[in-house]
Amino acid sequence: MFYLDPNTNKRYRIGTPFTYNNTAYTKAGATHFKFMELGFTQVIVQQRPDDSYYIVSGPDDTGAYSSTPRDLAELKLNFKLDQKRQANQTLRQTDWYVIRSTELGVVAAAVPVSISAFRAAYRAASDARCIEIDACTTVQELETLMKAPAELYDEQTETYSVNPAALTPWPEPLAETYDYS
Repeated sequence: MFYLDPNTNKRYRIGTPFTYNNTAYTKAGATHFKFMELGFTQVIVQQRPDDSYYIVSGPDDTGAYSSTPRDLAELKLNFKLDQKRQANQTLRQTDWYVIRSTELGVVAAAVPVSISAFRAAYRAASDARCIEIDACTTVQELETLMKAPAELYDEQTETYSVNPAALTPWPEPLAETYDYS
């Protein structure tokens, strides 16, 4: 919030010392009441658009921001790379199973079924998330998808459920201990 002098379009803030018409006002004198008494306009600043999705300037004298959507193709590429990076980081924890199986042979050191299933599910979730990102046709649609909560709370039943408007959820982490033999 700020106060706008309609004559000069200069902005003032509560608690910030200022000089107006050759009169100096202290921090304590920079109050809502004083600004209104001087004929300033109180301006409530709107919520700033997300800089990750928009090139933003402002706020202007009305408290509004102007924004230009960033390049949709570039945003999609970066978000898809993030999905692949996250999948890669998670799968790295079980890569040793695959390496051991390759080095020693499947008979001597088979990858446990639960590990193989988890790895496949994680790759599938990553691929699905990338498809969902690619399906967005506007920056606003992409922002909505990326910011959608994974779960929704139902007050009547007091339960959580998967949000169908969100990205495909990642598989639950493996709860079992790893066999390092």
